[in-house]
Amino acid sequence: MNNLKLIALKDFPLIEPGQDISSTIFDCIVNNQLMINDFDIIVIAQKIISKAENRYIDLDNIEISEEAKNLSKKLDKNEGLIQAIINESNKILSTKKNVIIVEHKLGFINVNAGIDLSNVPSENLALLLPEDPKKSAKNIQTDLSKKLNKNISVIITDSMTRPYRSGVINFALASHNILSLKDLKGHDDIYGRKLKGTEVAIADELASAAGLLMGQSNEKKPVIVIKGFSNNTQKTNNAFDLIVSENEDLYRQ
Repeated sequence: MNNLKLIALKDFPLIEPGQDISSTIFDCIVNNQLMINDFDIIVIAQKIISKAENRYIDLDNIEISEEAKNLSKKLDKNEGLIQAIINESNKILSTKKNVIIVEHKLGFINVNAGIDLSNVPSENLALLLPEDPKKSAKNIQTDLSKKLNKNISVIITDSMTRPYRSGVINFALASHNILSLKDLKGHDDIYGRKLKGTEVAIADELASAAGLLMGQSNEKKPVIVIKGFSNNTQKTNNAFDLIVSENEDLYRQ
């Protein structure tokens, strides 16, 4: 593999609750006159899936606990947002520097439980992560493969911060029909020595590349097609399962 081709679908429509994401992507592929081949990868921003699954929450009509009230005063943040973060989290890990870092109930470590306040239709609304991103990825991959009559893969992406690094970067929230984590232990390096602990987060690398075209603000390019990736392996694993448990996490002591 010497090159990849990434294509952002143009003129992608705004997504409403209940909208069929697979059909919308298929129609946009047709309108873009884009030929899809076996082993192409469809990378989809989490936000449009959450919108289609109606994962909106009204921050003005959420029951506020004492914990949320106290934390809201301490951090000078909206009570409804604080309560939504608590509701979506297993536990709050840190509130230092006025940033709420949590263990999401899906297992991810992220800021504000992945709750999004940008690019939503009203100031009182917030957008939650998909309830079951692993299921969402599987359903979309199955539906799109049938519609396109091609063996394609799907990656659902979100953005995240990283320990000891500035800025956000796209990562694979979930995937289907792709080897998301490749284990290279036992392979030879260029000098013939055996690799002992190398695993490559392929889905995250592809998600990050797609993020350059998706953007993080008003680009309106939530779906990227990746062509040329050597994805014709029989082995697959879901990016959702790349979550590291607290006992194995190098950054949590």
